Amino acid sequence: MANLFSPIRISRLSVRNRIIMPALILNYPINGFDVSDEWIRFYRRRAKGGAGLIIVGACNVDQAGKMDLHQLGVDRDEWIPSLEKIARAIKDEGAVPAIQLNHAGRYARKSITGIDPVAPSAIASRYTGELPRELSSEEVEVIIRSFAAAACRARVAGFEAIELLGATGYLISQFLSPVTNRRTDRFGGTEEKRRTFVREIISGIKEAVGNDFPLIFRQSALDNVPGGMDADDQLNLAKELKAWGVHLINVTAGWHDAPINQIGPSVSHGHFIPYATRIKETVHLPVSCAVRITRPEQARLAIEENKLDLVTLGRALIADPDWPRKARIGDDEFIRQCICCCNCFDRAFAKEGIECSVNAALDDDVVEPAANPKRILVVGAGPAGIEAARILAKRGHRVTVLEKRDRLAGRLHAAAKPPYKSEINSLIRFLVNDLKSLNVPVIKEVDFNALADRYDGVILAAGAKEKTISIKGMENMPTYTCNQILDGLVTPQDPVVILGAGLVGCETADLLSREDRDVTIVELEPKPLRDMGVTLRWGLLKRLRDAGVKIYTSSSVREVREGQVVIETKDRSFAVKAGCLVQAIGFEPAQSRIVEAVRNSGLPFCVIGDQKAPRRIKDAIHEGYRAGTAWVDGLE
Repeated sequence: MANLFSPIRISRLSVRNRIIMPALILNYPINGFDVSDEWIRFYRRRAKGGAGLIIVGACNVDQAGKMDLHQLGVDRDEWIPSLEKIARAIKDEGAVPAIQLNHAGRYARKSITGIDPVAPSAIASRYTGELPRELSSEEVEVIIRSFAAAACRARVAGFEAIELLGATGYLISQFLSPVTNRRTDRFGGTEEKRRTFVREIISGIKEAVGNDFPLIFRQSALDNVPGGMDADDQLNLAKELKAWGVHLINVTAGWHDAPINQIGPSVSHGHFIPYATRIKETVHLPVSCAVRITRPEQARLAIEENKLDLVTLGRALIADPDWPRKARIGDDEFIRQCICCCNCFDRAFAKEGIECSVNAALDDDVVEPAANPKRILVVGAGPAGIEAARILAKRGHRVTVLEKRDRLAGRLHAAAKPPYKSEINSLIRFLVNDLKSLNVPVIKEVDFNALADRYDGVILAAGAKEKTISIKGMENMPTYTCNQILDGLVTPQDPVVILGAGLVGCETADLLSREDRDVTIVELEPKPLRDMGVTLRWGLLKRLRDAGVKIYTSSSVREVREGQVVIETKDRSFAVKAGCLVQAIGFEPAQSRIVEAVRNSGLPFCVIGDQKAPRRIKDAIHEGYRAGTAWVDGLE
C-alpha cells in the first residue's frame, strides 16, 4: 500500500515521495533576466526540507501574459541561465524541478506589462477592473506556439516536468469557460470548441518536447463563478486531458473572480479532496490536490486511503520547509504549521515580496551557531519572546525567560478563540514544544537589579495591555474588554455594544454573533477592519452582515445610560439598547518594574513585539527572530 513517502512515477519521471510544492508568487527581485539569490535559496530550502516535486512559477509565456512585476518568464532565451540555477538548486537537494507555464489573459495589468490585457472575449474582470481586448484567431495561434517554445526553453534549463495553469481564472480557464469565452470562431461556441485552445497547447508541447515528457495540468475542482464550469464540467474536462496525454492532474479551487472565500480558514481542511478523488476514480491518472491541506495526519490518510496519489502543499511548505522531513520521522508536534492568516496572499495581491507570519526567514531559516555565545534574559513569553528565546538557544546562547503568567504564548490564546482562528493553537504548540525541547529555563520572578551582572543583554518582550477609555455614565453599565470575553472570564449581557471595529473588535463580534447575541459595533474611523489584510477582510465583514451585526462608522459613544448607549455620528445622535459595553479600542505596551529596571540598568537591550508597539503575530515572530540573530550578533 502506498504512503506519503512512497516513490511514484509520473510518465518517465521518478519522484521520491508524494509531496508537491506548487507554483507560488514570490515577487523576489529580478534584474532584467537575472534572479536574485533569494529565488535560489527559497527553492533550494524547500528541496532540502524533503519535498518530492517542486513546481516553479507561474512563468509567463509572453509579455502580454505577465501578471507580476517580479515574475519569472520563459518567453525568451535570456531567461534560461536564471532558470538553470533554480532547476539545479532543486536537483542538488534530491527533488524534481518542474515549471508552470501560464498566460494571465484578462488578469494581466497594463501597468505591469505596458500592453492592453487580452482575452478570448472583451469581458472585464472584477479581479482587476480592466477591460481586455479580444484576441484575433491569428493571435490565439501565436500564443499556442509560445507555450510550445516555452516548454523547449524549460527543458533546456533542466526542468523535468511541465505544468499548465488551467485553473483559477487565467487564460486557459478563460477559454474553457462560457462566462469569458463568447467567441464564434474555432476557439469558441460549443464546449468542444472552447477546449480547442488547451488541446492545441498540449499537442504543441508534446510535439516540441516529446510525448513522454511529464505534463501536469493544474485544474480547478470547480470555478465557483456563476455560470462557470461546475464539478461535472471539470470532470468531463479531466477525461479529455487524459485522452490528450496529460500525465498528472493537480487539483485546486476556483477563480480569483469567485464571490466566495476559497482559501481562508472558513474553508474546511481538505475541502477539495473529494473533488480530486472523484477525478482520480474516473480518469485513472495520478491526481494531487491542493488548498487547506496542512496537517501531516490528513496528508498521510489521503494517500493511504487511496483518495489521492499525491498532496500539494503550498502554504504548509512556506511556513515550514522541513514539513516533509519532520512528518517522515513522526515529529508532527514540531512542525510549524500554517495558521491560514493569508499574509502571504495579501503580499501577493499587493505585488510585494512573499512573507510568512510564522516563518521570518523564508529563503534560509537554518540559523548559524553563535561565534561568541552570550547570556541573555528574555522578559516575556509571548510569541515574540519565545521566538527570540528559541532562536537564541538554537544558536548556543545561554537564555533565561522571565514570564509571570502560568501559561506561555501570551495573547495567542485569546487570538485563537474567535471563529476560524483555532489554527493559531498549532503555533502555540510549536513555540512551546520547541522552547521546552531546548531546555530553556522559564522563571516567574527575578530581582533584576541583584542579578543584572549575570546577563550580557536583555530582550524586552513583555507584551501589551488593553486600552480603556472613560465615557460619561459608564458606571451605569457592565463594561468589559475583548480579552476578558475571549478568555472566558466574563459573560456579556445582551445586547452587546462593542467600541471599536478593528480586528479584535470585529472578531469578538463574530464570536458573540455565533452565540445568537445582538451585537452593535461603533467605530471612529470611516471604515472597519483597517488593520486586517484584504484576503480575509471581506469574508469577516460578510459574516458580520449575514449575522445582523450593525456597524456604525465615523461614530462614537457619547454617553452610557441605564440600558442604553448613545451613539453620535457626524450629523446625528441616537440611543441603542445595550446590556453591556465592550471596549476594543486597541492595546498599549505593558509596563512593569522589571521593564523600568532594564531600561535603567545600562545593559544593552532591545524591545520587540507588542512591548514595542502592539501589532500582528507576524510582527512579533519576525522581531523575535531578528533579536535572536542580528541584534545579539551586534553585542560586543
